[in-house]
Amino acid sequence: MRRTSAIGLGLMLALSGNAARAEPAGHSLRLLGAAPSAQDPAPSSFALDLRIKPGDGEFQSAVEGWFASIVAPAGSGEVSGSCVEKRCALTLELNSGKLALTGDILDPAGEVPARFVVKDDQDKAVQTGTASLGVLTGTVPGLGALAAPDAINGDDLDDLLMWGQQTVASGSPPGDGPPAGYQRESVGSWQSGKERLATGLIFEADLAELKADRAAAEKVAGWTTINETAHGWTAGYPGALLPVTSSSGAERRFASADGKAVLTIAIDPPKSSDAFDAFVESVTGSREGRSQVNITRTNGDLQARYEQGDIVTVAAYHNRDTGFARIVYTYPVDRAEAFEPFDMIVQREFKVTDEVKP
Repeated sequence: MRRTSAIGLGLMLALSGNAARAEPAGHSLRLLGAAPSAQDPAPSSFALDLRIKPGDGEFQSAVEGWFASIVAPAGSGEVSGSCVEKRCALTLELNSGKLALTGDILDPAGEVPARFVVKDDQDKAVQTGTASLGVLTGTVPGLGALAAPDAINGDDLDDLLMWGQQTVASGSPPGDGPPAGYQRESVGSWQSGKERLATGLIFEADLAELKADRAAAEKVAGWTTINETAHGWTAGYPGALLPVTSSSGAERRFASADGKAVLTIAIDPPKSSDAFDAFVESVTGSREGRSQVNITRTNGDLQARYEQGDIVTVAAYHNRDTGFARIVYTYPVDRAEAFEPFDMIVQREFKVTDEVKP
């Protein structure tokens, strides 16, 4: 995954209304900051969207999350750190070096002081200064209201980003945890495309627009959901592009009017571990003339995309004790403009349970 920029610094910290409600996986802590003396690449005004988790000791906490400059130039990156009681030491990843931030960040009562140090790629301090921190109650000055911490999880955000034609990681979807750093980068890219400050912060208005854009794109594509929950799987396909349906044995096929693009779905008997390993080798082994290869395997799951003989092949395979599920999507390279936008969507929307069966 490519990383987006991480520049700037500005400080004033804030705790959202939901942050005080502890959850088993941690709680949300949102902060705004101002550091008037900070210079590029450190931001003079920024927001922190953090998650606080239990640490190794009774009075320790671990911190992870995202920071973003809230004034131009845009800059954002991941945050990590640890706390002892209220005192925290955070590391903010910049596009050139790192920013270390220390202060009584946990449960801030009003405005609290902090200090920052900017280190270059050789870990040499190039800037130091003071910052003021205060509670962020939901609205980022000049940018709008943040979505609630639990407004969307990583899996659902990936779905919106895919329909928004933004980069997501290949392989299995991220699950129901909070959005990851690489997803925030894609949100920032989407914001930049909308001529907004690329913060990677998730705003209420952004979510509403992404959802509306997805609904419109699904309508244009004639997106059709296949719901076979009784057999442990669901899938989807662009019906406007693949209107011709047929079946042969275990296979269901959906083809373009000229038959040059085809999507095939089937649930076969399960493969043994050795048989699945051999199958993976047969799919992923090097082939003369094969290019643009992207292969990801996680245990019994395999996702593949490659080009060969002027044909693009996109596939997902899921081997379970009860069945072997496969989806294969092929189309001509010279038709990629129409069909390629659905590569990742087709893979990801093919979802199986551990009880998938023919």
